[in-house]
Amino acid sequence: MVATLARLRFTLLRNTLLREKWRIVLLAVGGLYALGLLAFAVAGMVALGVAADPQVRDTVLVLLGSALVLGWAIVPMVAFGLDNTLDPQRFALYLTPTPRFAFGLFVAGAVSIPGAVTVLVSVTTALAWVGSGTTAQRVSAALVALVTGLLGAATCLLLARVTTTAASGLMRGRRGRDLAGVVATGAVLVVSLVPVLLQSVGLRLSSFDALAGVLAWTPLGAPWAVPSDVAAGRWGVALARLAVVLATLGVAGVLYLRLVRRSMVSVGSGQGPSAERTGRLPLAHALLREPAAAGEGARPAVITPVRVRTTPAAAAVAGRALRYWRGDPRYLASTGAIALMPVLVLLLAWLVTSQSTDVAFREVLAWAVLALGPVTAWIGAWSIHDDIAYDSTAFWLHVAAGVRGADDRLGRVLGLAVWLVPTVVLLAVVPPVLLGRGAWVPAVLGISLVLLGGGFAIACVFSAALPYPAPPPGANPMSSQSGGSVLAFAVQLLSFAVLGLLVLPTALTLIPVFAGSTAWGWLTLAVGTVTAVVWLAVGVRWGGRILDRNAVTVLTRIRSWPRH
Repeated sequence: MVATLARLRFTLLRNTLLREKWRIVLLAVGGLYALGLLAFAVAGMVALGVAADPQVRDTVLVLLGSALVLGWAIVPMVAFGLDNTLDPQRFALYLTPTPRFAFGLFVAGAVSIPGAVTVLVSVTTALAWVGSGTTAQRVSAALVALVTGLLGAATCLLLARVTTTAASGLMRGRRGRDLAGVVATGAVLVVSLVPVLLQSVGLRLSSFDALAGVLAWTPLGAPWAVPSDVAAGRWGVALARLAVVLATLGVAGVLYLRLVRRSMVSVGSGQGPSAERTGRLPLAHALLREPAAAGEGARPAVITPVRVRTTPAAAAVAGRALRYWRGDPRYLASTGAIALMPVLVLLLAWLVTSQSTDVAFREVLAWAVLALGPVTAWIGAWSIHDDIAYDSTAFWLHVAAGVRGADDRLGRVLGLAVWLVPTVVLLAVVPPVLLGRGAWVPAVLGISLVLLGGGFAIACVFSAALPYPAPPPGANPMSSQSGGSVLAFAVQLLSFAVLGLLVLPTALTLIPVFAGSTAWGWLTLAVGTVTAVVWLAVGVRWGGRILDRNAVTVLTRIRSWPRH
């Protein structure tokens, strides 16, 4: 069973490489990166053994090992969908869940570059005991480290299978995917800031000794603390911690087997339809619906305080788009990034002030909040540049119904604009005024508006002309699509460059503002407002024409993407 599943995994990998040659390059790069990481681990462990203080060595091993175990337990669960070829439910039609099948899935899942690197890095912890203590202490600690390193690697890989299998059913439901999208976005941002935060507060390794002492009695740190107890002659403590490791593996193994059985006899997410949710009237439809007056025909819809001419088709597209923003995890990931902007500004101001005592936190924050409106406008408006790809094959409804391209473009923009535009205006005006930078509001608002208009225009044109593979409906928002990475990078880079050109005329008016006269900000506001309207009108009409010509081609392209 184990050999069959491992052979199946390698067969799938080989077929993927034969079909998509560029993946061979990525695999080679990943292999080189893994070798570099392994070399770095070997050098680090030797340095710990030769040059480091024993207390420092023990603390570092426990903290790094705990981080490794925790990473394997969390990251695969958050990134569920990146590689789900070994999802137990895929085998439900072919065999029954047995302990041997569960063990085969575990071993086959470990046969990968990350799995191999984890095992090798865990084993290299034995090198941390080559330079301190007597010969007997060094030999005994190194031999024990080899065993506990393998047990620690097994703990990593087994916890990964437990969490991903447990999350598989949840991720198939909308609520679980929504939560995963928001949590994944927040986790990536928080983890990326951890090194900077630690450096900014000047934490030293000695302050982590107590934390390492606690982790050494948990499944996270116990495998990495046993060798130090053996070297110090604390055999009773070493056996107790070894018992924690073995108990963890035993409990996790039993839990994994039960999860595999439950996954193979369950279909779907188990979540029924929500009558309350399906019965609600979308906010966009309430804002854009046509007046019910007999004989009047279609009349202009109103979005306070701007009157916008729409058709029933554009209003319907806007209503559906807003429902996506409210409930689709792929869109909620972008919404989460926008919602975290104020938090990131606060962190930025705090980091700057923690590095220097010459500047006050309020002063730095007052300047940092000037970027809130423009950055939110840029991220929000640009987020729909691949919107048709998110529709997946549901785009056939637009093609079959003969929806005009301009109505499709305008509807998608309105579905985002009804909440993004007020948010951007609020962030561009209120925080600067509250922090004493009211004179900068016209300039900030002007550049924010042109980023909105230019971003919407870019989205209207690029999503019609250059759609690229996106996660299909129901997939994890962090997953990537086969064959789409290079095209996605090229399209995103090109869209950024074009957006820069669209914003350039307004950006040039900021030169006198930064030169010392904030009164010039009114010119920025005027130019930004006019150019935003112009770019939006051009983008809707141009993107609509492209979509009218290529709607069938776009649908055919979407149908050719994997899992669409």
